Amino acid sequence: DEAEPGEETTGQEVIVIQDTGFSVKILAPGIEPFSLQVSPQEMVQEIHQVLMDREDTCHRTCFSLHLDGNMLDHFSELRSVEGLQEGSVLRVVEEPYTVREARIHVRHVRDLLKSLDPSDAFNGVDCNSLSFLSVFTDGDLGDSGKRKKGLEMDPIDCTPPEYILPGSRERPLCPLQPQNRDWKPLQCLKVLTMSGWNPPPGNRKMHGDLMYLFVITAEDRQVSITASTRGFYLNQSTAYHFNPKPASPRFLSHSLVELLNQISPTFKKNFAVLQKKRVQRHPFERIATPFQVYSWTAPQAEHAMDCVRAEDAYTSRLGYEEHIPGQTRDWNEELQTTRELPRKNLPERLLRERAIFKVHSDFPAAATRGAMAVIDG
Repeated sequence: DEAEPGEETTGQEVIVIQDTGFSVKILAPGIEPFSLQVSPQEMVQEIHQVLMDREDTCHRTCFSLHLDGNMLDHFSELRSVEGLQEGSVLRVVEEPYTVREARIHVRHVRDLLKSLDPSDAFNGVDCNSLSFLSVFTDGDLGDSGKRKKGLEMDPIDCTPPEYILPGSRERPLCPLQPQNRDWKPLQCLKVLTMSGWNPPPGNRKMHGDLMYLFVITAEDRQVSITASTRGFYLNQSTAYHFNPKPASPRFLSHSLVELLNQISPTFKKNFAVLQKKRVQRHPFERIATPFQVYSWTAPQAEHAMDCVRAEDAYTSRLGYEEHIPGQTRDWNEELQTTRELPRKNLPERLLRERAIFKVHSDFPAAATRGAMAVIDG
């Protein structure tokens, strides 16, 4: 009788040992190798997401991970990868672009440029919700919130504002939304939008052209950029003349950010500062909430040009995982399938809860888009 609890304890310890994390080394082009802590239950795709969020690799989207020369499948678990162990080296290999991957890359660069802009949160776009954590903590949480010793003893003004005192005639709504000093605009580009020369003609598609972009830098330089299967480069097109030949000097960069760094010193400087501020924010402010929080008040903000926002407004855009041709998600089937997943041990329960949570997060988002489409006619 006494041996049975011991056996159960041993079984639980085995599970814990199997799920213990380990570190791998990441080799990415242009930066020093670094170590990354991973878990056997994670998927290769999650490492992709970490690299797309990391400060020095965030500008890459179209790449694959290779172990000993073999490409890893995005949807395979790390524990199923043969030869992957403590200290293994994963190499980041740049992959050729497709039209879909080029659009994802442009959207990702736009998201990086607007990472400190609260306009999407005020409008409730793509699960962005307002967070005032840093406003109230004033940087007291985490290592990123270290303040100078001289600032810690600054006096705090506790005088109530006039508009809440008795007898005040005006009750403004703007103070209900505290303004964060990090929300001040840090301009990297003036315009980043799709060119009017899209889509590429047939002969240019044969040469690998996928789409064309129009950019106005902070120095007021107007350039036209070609997104090709090999990467991004400047072309000689203007607003009224189409010339897809590469412009001089010839910069071919696999990342749009690397190309913009070459042609705009202001972009290079401000983008580095912007990403440093982005990664220093508390995780509660950086991670999109699966349960949307909408604000019923919003301050009047400057309306800037945004090609991704314009594309989303006039196209029926689904999630990237829903772009599979000829396939539509059956929500009833997904809900039933996730509830029928096994839950005998801890890994199975975690996998089941993760699947249920994803379906219950995706379905309200899809239903909301559908309701908005019905109202828009």
